[in-house]
Amino acid sequence: MTIQQMRYVAEVGACGSINKAAKNLFVSQPAISKAIRDLEADLDIRIFNRDNSKRLQFTPEGKELLRYARDLLDQVTLIEGRFAEKSHREFLRVVVSSQHYTFVVRAMIDFMDTYNTSRYELFLRESKTDQIIEDVYTHQSSLGIISLINSSEKYMRQYLAGKGLEFNELKRFRPHAFIRKGHPLEGRTAVMLSELSAYPYVCYEQDTDSLNFREEAIILKAEQSIQVLERATMNNIICNTDSYNIGTGYIEPSVTDHRLTCVPVRDLPYQFVVGWIQSKRVELAHPEKEFIERCSRYCLES
Repeated sequence: MTIQQMRYVAEVGACGSINKAAKNLFVSQPAISKAIRDLEADLDIRIFNRDNSKRLQFTPEGKELLRYARDLLDQVTLIEGRFAEKSHREFLRVVVSSQHYTFVVRAMIDFMDTYNTSRYELFLRESKTDQIIEDVYTHQSSLGIISLINSSEKYMRQYLAGKGLEFNELKRFRPHAFIRKGHPLEGRTAVMLSELSAYPYVCYEQDTDSLNFREEAIILKAEQSIQVLERATMNNIICNTDSYNIGTGYIEPSVTDHRLTCVPVRDLPYQFVVGWIQSKRVELAHPEKEFIERCSRYCLES
């Protein structure tokens, strides 16, 4: 049973004749006759009483089918009207792989607000550094948000260039320790690593021990350490214990747990160079450029 067969039945019912229905629908009379015979065979009913009269007579089952056909076609018209306009509008698709930065989340939320009347499909893949690079290299993601450390920035730029990727700087950040409000070290103008060593260290798990690929850009031989994969898990651990994490110090109030704060780490001599990577062979679409502009604005506001 097809919608086209239902159209034939409804038109024959309106015209009272297969010949007239064929003319109105710009098809041949044999085509309609065959479609109706096939429908009768599928449903195991007779739709018309076929006699020598000029006007077709619907059987009781045929009349019931005609009502259903008209209802069905009304629904088809509503569906087509509902989605026809959308089918002509641009469908936006933005795929971003990123380390665990709240400014990226804020940019995604603002992007949704800007395009709230558009059709879109957004992906934000918070992942490990090497996976982010692989996502952009294999074109699974258009953009990758990562951080380098200034001491190995030259090496990492060369590494990325060898994969046909380019790194574009957003901002440089001084290392901070993320801690909970009420932590014994809260309120200090700066802390030393020796002071932090008394507390559990929480970091993101990576597939490599290379310092160049670690999100925290440091390997601490802490007596107590916890490795996690998700930002929510890390924040929950930090906000409910005296543990800490090393990062940029960027806190976006609109999307960050209000119990989280940070303090500069005095004896870490490097800087986080936060930026975005893309393939040199791919031109970013306008929505992707807008997304990067938002990320840049929020970084500079911090």
